[in-house]
Amino acid sequence: MKSAPPIAFDYRPSRRIAAAALALAALALACATLNDLPAGLRLLLVPALLAAVAVGLWRFLHPPFRRVAWGGSGWLLIDRQGDAHAATLVGQRRLGNLLALDFRCPTRAPFRPLLASDNLDADTRRRLVLTLARADIAPAP
Repeated sequence: MKSAPPIAFDYRPSRRIAAAALALAALALACATLNDLPAGLRLLLVPALLAAVAVGLWRFLHPPFRRVAWGGSGWLLIDRQGDAHAATLVGQRRLGNLLALDFRCPTRAPFRPLLASDNLDADTRRRLVLTLARADIAPAP
């Protein structure tokens, strides 16, 4: 259907997902410190774990794009400076209440927003799911 209505939304990372990731990181840190590994190995494991968590959370909380838009010309990703980049949707997954999208831009790294109920309103989410379900927009399997 060529007359699909345009969809645009501001993307901000989900705070619930970030909180869940921090809780899992705390459990991993507890496992790394409360096991029977030699003390020297634990002294290497704990900083590596903390560094991995810090880098992962920073990348999640500071996405390269702030806005996602779909219109007649295709997908556009707008970065922090306000520049628009044409993108191709190469994958999509529904994980329960979560919606994971996979965009590719020729000039930028892949962008994989994770949409939950706290970072996308219900009406926009419904229209996005319907738009993704259309045969002329859905990516090839």
